Amino acid sequence: MFKVTTPQSSEDWQAYYSLRWQVLRAPWGEPRGSEQDDLEQDAEHRFIKNNDDEVLGVARLHFNNHQQAQVRYMAVAEGNRNQHIGSRLLHELEKIAWTQDADELVLFARERALDFYKRHGYELKEKAHLAYDDVQHWKMVKQKPSEPGWFRHPNWTQVLQNTWRESIPISDAMGIKVESYTDWQFTTRADLDANLNLHNTMFAGSIYSLATLTGWGATYLALKEAGLEGNIVLADANIKYLKPLNNDPRGSVELAGCKGKLADLEDSGKASYHVPVNVYDGDVLVAEFEGHFIVKK
Repeated sequence: MFKVTTPQSSEDWQAYYSLRWQVLRAPWGEPRGSEQDDLEQDAEHRFIKNNDDEVLGVARLHFNNHQQAQVRYMAVAEGNRNQHIGSRLLHELEKIAWTQDADELVLFARERALDFYKRHGYELKEKAHLAYDDVQHWKMVKQKPSEPGWFRHPNWTQVLQNTWRESIPISDAMGIKVESYTDWQFTTRADLDANLNLHNTMFAGSIYSLATLTGWGATYLALKEAGLEGNIVLADANIKYLKPLNNDPRGSVELAGCKGKLADLEDSGKASYHVPVNVYDGDVLVAEFEGHFIVKK
Protein backbone atom coordinates (compact mmCIF):
# COMPACT_ATOMS: atom_id res chain seq x y z
CA MET A 1 0.00 0.00 0.00
CA PHE A 2 1.24 3.49 -0.85
CA LYS A 3 2.22 5.64 2.12
CA VAL A 4 2.23 9.44 2.20
CA THR A 5 5.37 10.81 3.89
CA THR A 6 7.42 14.01 4.16
CA PRO A 7 10.75 14.42 2.32
CA GLN A 8 13.62 14.14 4.80
CA SER A 9 17.01 13.58 3.19
CA SER A 10 18.69 15.67 0.53
CA GLU A 11 18.01 12.81 -1.89
CA ASP A 12 14.31 12.94 -0.98
CA TRP A 13 14.13 16.67 -1.64
CA GLN A 14 15.99 16.38 -4.92
CA ALA A 15 13.63 13.65 -6.14
CA TYR A 16 10.60 15.57 -4.83
CA TYR A 17 11.43 18.73 -6.75
CA SER A 18 12.56 16.77 -9.79
CA LEU A 19 9.14 15.16 -10.23
CA ARG A 20 7.42 18.49 -9.64
CA TRP A 21 9.52 20.04 -12.41
CA GLN A 22 9.14 17.08 -14.79
CA VAL A 23 5.33 17.09 -14.63
CA LEU A 24 4.46 20.75 -14.10
CA ARG A 25 7.23 22.74 -15.78
CA ALA A 26 9.43 20.76 -18.20
CA PRO A 27 6.69 20.12 -20.82
CA TRP A 28 6.50 23.90 -21.36
CA GLY A 29 10.25 24.42 -21.54
CA GLU A 30 10.55 26.00 -18.10
CA PRO A 31 13.99 25.77 -16.45
CA ARG A 32 14.89 23.91 -13.26
CA GLY A 33 14.11 26.10 -10.29
CA SER A 34 10.84 27.33 -11.77
CA GLU A 35 9.05 24.58 -9.82
CA GLN A 36 9.80 26.39 -6.53
CA ASP A 37 8.64 29.67 -5.01
CA ASP A 38 9.20 31.84 -1.94
CA LEU A 39 6.85 29.82 0.28
CA GLU A 40 8.74 26.52 0.25
CA GLN A 41 10.16 26.97 3.75
CA ASP A 42 6.75 27.75 5.29
CA ALA A 43 4.75 25.03 3.51
CA GLU A 44 3.80 21.41 4.25
CA HIS A 45 5.32 19.01 1.71
CA ARG A 46 4.17 15.45 1.07
CA PHE A 47 5.18 12.76 -1.39
CA ILE A 48 4.68 9.07 -2.15
CA LYS A 49 7.52 6.69 -2.99
CA ASN A 50 7.47 3.07 -4.09
CA ASN A 51 9.60 0.27 -2.65
CA ASP A 52 12.46 1.25 -4.96
CA ASP A 53 12.50 4.79 -3.52
CA GLU A 54 11.10 6.23 -6.76
CA VAL A 55 8.86 9.25 -6.20
CA LEU A 56 5.41 8.64 -7.65
CA GLY A 57 3.57 11.78 -6.58
CA VAL A 58 4.11 15.11 -4.81
CA ALA A 59 1.96 17.87 -3.34
CA ARG A 60 2.23 20.98 -1.16
CA LEU A 61 0.04 22.92 1.26
CA HIS A 62 0.53 26.46 2.51
CA PHE A 63 -1.64 28.93 4.39
CA ASN A 64 -2.67 32.19 2.73
CA ASN A 65 -4.08 33.41 6.06
CA HIS A 66 -5.45 31.90 9.28
CA GLN A 67 -8.69 30.85 7.60
CA GLN A 68 -7.56 29.73 4.14
CA ALA A 69 -5.05 27.09 3.06
CA GLN A 70 -3.99 26.42 -0.52
CA VAL A 71 -3.12 23.19 -2.31
CA ARG A 72 -0.39 23.61 -4.89
CA TYR A 73 2.10 21.67 -7.00
CA MET A 74 0.07 18.46 -7.11
CA ALA A 75 1.84 16.13 -9.55
CA VAL A 76 1.79 12.38 -10.26
CA ALA A 77 4.33 10.61 -12.46
CA GLU A 78 2.79 9.76 -15.82
CA GLY A 79 3.31 6.02 -15.52
CA ASN A 80 1.67 5.87 -12.09
CA ARG A 81 -1.64 7.57 -12.65
CA ASN A 82 -5.04 5.98 -11.93
CA GLN A 83 -3.67 4.40 -8.74
CA HIS A 84 -5.27 6.91 -6.31
CA ILE A 85 -1.90 8.56 -5.66
CA GLY A 86 -3.31 12.04 -6.16
CA SER A 87 -6.27 11.24 -3.93
CA ARG A 88 -4.01 9.99 -1.14
CA LEU A 89 -1.88 13.14 -1.31
CA LEU A 90 -4.93 15.40 -1.34
CA HIS A 91 -6.43 13.44 1.54
CA GLU A 92 -3.30 14.05 3.62
CA LEU A 93 -3.17 17.78 2.83
CA GLU A 94 -6.83 18.18 3.75
CA LYS A 95 -6.23 16.49 7.10
CA ILE A 96 -3.44 18.97 7.79
CA ALA A 97 -5.59 21.96 6.80
CA TRP A 98 -8.64 20.94 8.83
CA THR A 99 -6.53 19.97 11.85
CA GLN A 100 -4.95 23.44 11.79
CA ASP A 101 -8.43 25.02 11.77
CA ALA A 102 -8.59 26.23 8.18
CA ASP A 103 -12.14 27.16 7.16
CA GLU A 104 -11.56 26.55 3.47
CA LEU A 105 -9.12 25.18 0.93
CA VAL A 106 -8.41 26.87 -2.38
CA LEU A 107 -6.53 25.65 -5.44
CA PHE A 108 -6.06 26.55 -9.09
CA ALA A 109 -6.71 23.50 -11.24
CA ARG A 110 -5.85 22.80 -14.84
CA GLU A 111 -8.84 21.93 -16.98
CA ARG A 112 -8.03 18.23 -17.16
CA ALA A 113 -8.09 18.00 -13.34
CA LEU A 114 -11.46 19.67 -12.75
CA ASP A 115 -13.46 16.44 -12.47
CA PHE A 116 -10.92 14.98 -10.06
CA TYR A 117 -11.28 17.89 -7.66
CA LYS A 118 -15.06 18.05 -8.05
CA ARG A 119 -15.25 14.42 -6.90
CA HIS A 120 -13.39 15.47 -3.77
CA GLY A 121 -15.83 18.22 -2.88
CA TYR A 122 -14.21 21.24 -4.54
CA GLU A 123 -16.53 23.81 -6.12
CA LEU A 124 -15.60 25.56 -9.35
CA LYS A 125 -15.61 29.30 -8.69
CA GLU A 126 -14.17 31.15 -11.68
CA LYS A 127 -11.75 31.11 -14.57
CA ALA A 128 -8.30 32.10 -13.34
CA HIS A 129 -4.93 32.61 -15.03
CA LEU A 130 -3.64 31.21 -18.30
CA ALA A 131 -0.19 29.67 -17.81
CA TYR A 132 2.41 29.62 -20.61
CA ASP A 133 -0.24 31.09 -22.97
CA ASP A 134 -1.60 27.56 -23.15
CA VAL A 135 -2.84 26.06 -19.87
CA GLN A 136 -6.08 27.47 -18.50
CA HIS A 137 -6.46 27.33 -14.71
CA TRP A 138 -9.67 27.52 -12.69
CA LYS A 139 -10.16 28.62 -9.11
CA MET A 140 -11.76 25.92 -6.95
CA VAL A 141 -12.73 26.09 -3.28
CA LYS A 142 -13.75 23.54 -0.65
CA GLN A 143 -15.33 24.56 2.64
CA LYS A 144 -14.45 22.61 5.75
CA PRO A 145 -16.96 19.74 6.01
CA SER A 146 -19.07 19.37 9.12
CA GLU A 147 -17.13 16.16 9.78
CA PRO A 148 -13.40 16.56 8.93
CA GLY A 149 -13.06 12.98 7.67
CA TRP A 150 -15.47 13.37 4.77
CA PHE A 151 -13.02 13.94 1.94
CA ARG A 152 -14.73 12.64 -1.22
CA HIS A 153 -18.30 13.73 -2.01
CA PRO A 154 -18.99 15.15 1.49
CA ASN A 155 -22.60 15.80 0.48
CA TRP A 156 -23.12 12.05 -0.05
CA THR A 157 -21.58 11.10 3.27
CA GLN A 158 -23.75 13.71 5.00
CA VAL A 159 -26.86 12.10 3.50
CA LEU A 160 -25.57 8.65 4.47
CA GLN A 161 -24.99 9.76 8.07
CA ASN A 162 -28.46 11.29 8.23
CA THR A 163 -30.02 8.14 6.74
CA TRP A 164 -28.42 6.00 9.41
CA ARG A 165 -29.56 8.34 12.15
CA GLU A 166 -33.15 8.57 10.91
CA SER A 167 -33.78 5.09 9.47
CA ILE A 168 -31.46 2.81 11.46
CA PRO A 169 -31.79 3.99 15.08
CA ILE A 170 -29.28 1.45 16.39
CA SER A 171 -26.53 3.29 14.52
CA ASP A 172 -27.13 6.42 16.60
CA ALA A 173 -27.34 4.46 19.84
CA MET A 174 -24.02 2.79 19.02
CA GLY A 175 -22.42 6.09 18.03
CA ILE A 176 -21.55 4.83 14.54
CA LYS A 177 -20.33 7.59 12.25
CA VAL A 178 -18.67 7.96 8.88
CA GLU A 179 -14.99 8.60 9.43
CA SER A 180 -13.60 8.85 5.89
CA TYR A 181 -14.53 8.31 2.26
CA THR A 182 -11.78 8.39 -0.35
CA ASP A 183 -11.15 6.94 -3.80
CA TRP A 184 -9.81 3.76 -2.26
CA GLN A 185 -11.41 3.32 1.16
CA PHE A 186 -14.52 3.84 3.28
CA THR A 187 -14.15 3.87 7.07
CA THR A 188 -16.39 4.27 10.10
CA ARG A 189 -16.03 4.61 13.86
CA ALA A 190 -18.19 3.65 16.82
CA ASP A 191 -18.43 4.81 20.43
CA LEU A 192 -16.84 2.11 22.59
CA ASP A 193 -18.57 3.25 25.81
CA ALA A 194 -21.98 2.68 24.20
CA ASN A 195 -21.07 -0.91 23.29
CA LEU A 196 -19.24 -2.37 26.29
CA ASN A 197 -20.05 -5.79 27.73
CA LEU A 198 -19.36 -6.97 31.29
CA HIS A 199 -15.74 -7.68 30.33
CA ASN A 200 -15.23 -4.05 29.26
CA THR A 201 -14.78 -5.09 25.63
CA MET A 202 -17.07 -4.43 22.70
CA PHE A 203 -20.09 -6.73 22.36
CA ALA A 204 -19.69 -9.27 19.56
CA GLY A 205 -23.12 -8.17 18.34
CA SER A 206 -21.94 -4.56 18.24
CA ILE A 207 -18.89 -5.53 16.18
CA TYR A 208 -21.22 -7.36 13.79
CA SER A 209 -23.53 -4.33 13.57
CA LEU A 210 -20.58 -1.98 12.93
CA ALA A 211 -19.34 -4.25 10.14
CA THR A 212 -22.82 -4.55 8.63
CA LEU A 213 -23.43 -0.80 8.56
CA THR A 214 -19.94 -0.19 7.16
CA GLY A 215 -20.67 -2.64 4.34
CA TRP A 216 -24.12 -1.10 3.85
CA GLY A 217 -22.55 2.35 3.61
CA ALA A 218 -19.95 1.19 1.08
CA THR A 219 -22.76 -0.25 -1.05
CA TYR A 220 -24.73 2.99 -0.80
CA LEU A 221 -21.71 5.01 -1.96
CA ALA A 222 -21.02 2.58 -4.81
CA LEU A 223 -24.58 3.11 -6.01
CA LYS A 224 -24.09 6.87 -5.87
CA GLU A 225 -20.89 6.58 -7.89
CA ALA A 226 -22.80 4.56 -10.50
CA GLY A 227 -25.68 7.05 -10.60
CA LEU A 228 -28.13 4.41 -9.34
CA GLU A 229 -30.66 4.17 -6.53
CA GLY A 230 -32.14 1.16 -4.76
CA ASN A 231 -33.06 -0.43 -1.46
CA ILE A 232 -30.09 -2.16 0.19
CA VAL A 233 -30.52 -5.27 2.34
CA LEU A 234 -28.03 -7.70 3.85
CA ALA A 235 -28.74 -11.13 2.34
CA ASP A 236 -25.95 -13.15 3.93
CA ALA A 237 -22.80 -12.60 5.97
CA ASN A 238 -19.92 -14.33 7.70
CA ILE A 239 -17.69 -12.94 10.42
CA LYS A 240 -14.52 -14.12 12.13
CA TYR A 241 -13.75 -12.68 15.55
CA LEU A 242 -9.97 -12.59 15.95
CA LYS A 243 -9.34 -10.54 19.12
CA PRO A 244 -11.29 -8.63 21.76
CA LEU A 245 -11.91 -4.95 21.04
CA ASN A 246 -11.32 -2.67 24.01
CA ASN A 247 -10.16 0.75 22.77
CA ASP A 248 -11.05 2.25 19.38
CA PRO A 249 -13.73 0.57 17.19
CA ARG A 250 -13.25 1.18 13.47
CA GLY A 251 -14.75 -0.39 10.34
CA SER A 252 -12.93 -0.31 7.01
CA VAL A 253 -13.69 -1.29 3.41
CA GLU A 254 -11.00 -1.36 0.74
CA LEU A 255 -13.15 -0.39 -2.24
CA ALA A 256 -11.09 -2.38 -4.75
CA GLY A 257 -12.12 -5.54 -2.87
CA CYS A 258 -15.86 -5.03 -3.45
CA LYS A 259 -17.39 -7.23 -6.14
CA GLY A 260 -20.67 -7.14 -8.02
CA LYS A 261 -22.52 -5.78 -11.03
CA LEU A 262 -24.60 -2.90 -9.81
CA ALA A 263 -25.55 -2.17 -13.42
CA ASP A 264 -27.82 -5.25 -13.18
CA LEU A 265 -30.16 -3.01 -11.19
CA GLU A 266 -31.09 -1.20 -14.39
CA ASP A 267 -31.70 -4.37 -16.40
CA SER A 268 -33.35 -6.72 -13.91
CA GLY A 269 -34.30 -4.46 -11.01
CA LYS A 270 -31.95 -6.37 -8.72
CA ALA A 271 -28.20 -6.43 -8.12
CA SER A 272 -25.80 -8.27 -5.86
CA TYR A 273 -22.81 -6.68 -4.13
CA HIS A 274 -20.14 -8.43 -2.08
CA VAL A 275 -18.35 -6.27 0.49
CA PRO A 276 -15.42 -7.39 2.68
CA VAL A 277 -15.16 -5.36 5.90
CA ASN A 278 -12.33 -5.33 8.40
CA VAL A 279 -12.98 -4.22 11.96
CA TYR A 280 -10.06 -2.72 13.87
CA ASP A 281 -9.22 -1.71 17.40
CA GLY A 282 -7.19 1.32 16.41
CA ASP A 283 -4.71 -0.24 13.97
CA VAL A 284 -5.15 -3.83 15.20
CA LEU A 285 -7.37 -6.13 13.12
CA VAL A 286 -9.97 -7.76 15.39
CA ALA A 287 -12.64 -9.11 13.01
CA GLU A 288 -13.13 -10.00 9.35
CA PHE A 289 -16.61 -9.69 7.86
CA GLU A 290 -17.91 -10.78 4.46
CA GLY A 291 -21.25 -9.23 3.56
CA HIS A 292 -23.49 -10.16 0.63
CA PHE A 293 -25.85 -7.25 -0.04
CA ILE A 294 -28.84 -7.22 -2.38
CA VAL A 295 -30.03 -4.00 -4.00
CA LYS A 296 -33.59 -3.77 -5.35
CA LYS A 297 -35.39 -0.98 -7.13
